[in-house]
Amino acid sequence: MITVVYLAKLADLVGRTSEAVDTEVADSNALITLLTQRGEPWCSALTHNLYKLAINNQIVHGNTPLHDGDTVALLPPVTGG
Repeated sequence: MITVVYLAKLADLVGRTSEAVDTEVADSNALITLLTQRGEPWCSALTHNLYKLAINNQIVHGNTPLHDGDTVALLPPVTGG
């Protein structure tokens, strides 16, 4: 099982802050594909918005292997003043 955490705007778009995904996915690209294949609101939230991924509290770049028990956070851009 992988825990997916949605932060800020992405949480608003998908209507939840986190969820457990009980499926085996090999990597972060496969996870995003699985989520977007659910249809709306995931498809729009994840294909039309910029975001970074953090796996187990570490920002990752590019496709990254996933393992049972990992936590994947989707981080949208942050602005402030």
